[in-house]
Amino acid sequence: ILSFPNINQVLENYSDAPMTPKQILQVIEAEGLKEMRSGTSPLACLNAMLHSNSRGGEGLFYKLPGRISLFTLK
Repeated sequence: ILSFPNINQVLENYSDAPMTPKQILQVIEAEGLKEMRSGTSPLACLNAMLHSNSRGGEGLFYKLPGRISLFTLK
């Protein structure tokens, strides 16, 4: 299972606006914040993690309403 412990850091330090999962992953890869293994699907894992952590009152992230998946910190 992949984990993405630096998402908070990416959302706080690399953008003043909400970001898509793809944008977040690009920053993580460019900055070397997480080692990516071949044979995994980091974008799918990140997307699932963001969605699951944006539901309910205790989620870490907020998904903006609309068609495009845009996330920010709560």
